[in-house]
Amino acid sequence: MTRLPRLGARWQNRVLGVSVREGMKALGIVIGLFVTLAAASAPAGADEVRATVFTPNPFAMTPPPAPLGPRPTVQVPVQPPHGGRPPVVYPCCTAVGYWAYQWVPTTYTTYVWVPGYVTDDGTMVSGGYQPQIVSSGYYQRVWVSGY
Repeated sequence: MTRLPRLGARWQNRVLGVSVREGMKALGIVIGLFVTLAAASAPAGADEVRATVFTPNPFAMTPPPAPLGPRPTVQVPVQPPHGGRPPVVYPCCTAVGYWAYQWVPTTYTTYVWVPGYVTDDGTMVSGGYQPQIVSSGYYQRVWVSGY
């Protein structure tokens, strides 16, 4: 078995005679040159600004739009003489209603194993899968108009 000669510590981080430090310096210079050229050159149509169009989120739970019609006039509350709490005035643009949860019942059929058994008169009934109806459900979020 032939052993390869062990190189000294100064040859440890060298590839093809170039140290890693020198290679990183060269890479930094090249990246700096690209950044400088990219910043100096303006792309064609740089003065044109286009709006970004976002698609709506199909899973967002927003209330349905309020029916179109004349808006009610906002009445300015009169300060009560006894100095109680001021009444709460809601803005005219909010939809009247609230989110609630509604129970949605579901049923499905599954098959369960029924073990065999022996009846009182000695008849043996074999085991097997029998259908079973399972009742369950879930709560679904719904918008309730009005109060």
